[in-house]
Amino acid sequence: MSEPVKSNASTRGLARRLNAPGGIGMKDAVSRAALHMEMMQERTLGVMEESFAGIATLLAQIGGVPDPETRKQVHELACTLAGLGGMFGRDPLSKAAYSFCRLIDTTEPGWDAAAVAVHVHTMRLLLKPECVPAEMQASLIEGLVKVRRTVAPQTPG
Repeated sequence: MSEPVKSNASTRGLARRLNAPGGIGMKDAVSRAALHMEMMQERTLGVMEESFAGIATLLAQIGGVPDPETRKQVHELACTLAGLGGMFGRDPLSKAAYSFCRLIDTTEPGWDAAAVAVHVHTMRLLLKPECVPAEMQASLIEGLVKVRRTVAPQTPG
């Protein structure tokens, strides 16, 4: 029998199933979750590519500093990349997208086109991680942090 699981709003359904007599065990729950993640990976990679394409399209349409709505849309697409990249084993892409989100936040209402271009170029490279050696991926992320700190020095990490 499985051990009781403490529940909160996000785990109530799972907790009920794990704690129910005859319910699934933790090992089965983890296996099912891993299978579900594997099934979702191809579709998720497509969403990540679409999100990046959306960023590129929006940035190609602006001339200078984006209006607040465009800025918000770019930020939301970068957040999608950051979140999904982290969930689906694309940590360097996730970190690059997170850095981009931070850049957008810390430069508001301004805009540093060169820093944005570096972030976008890096995300483009990291969409195809098999083309970039692991040590280079780490260097790229370190470089983005340095760029962001240079543009907005008051921001940590």
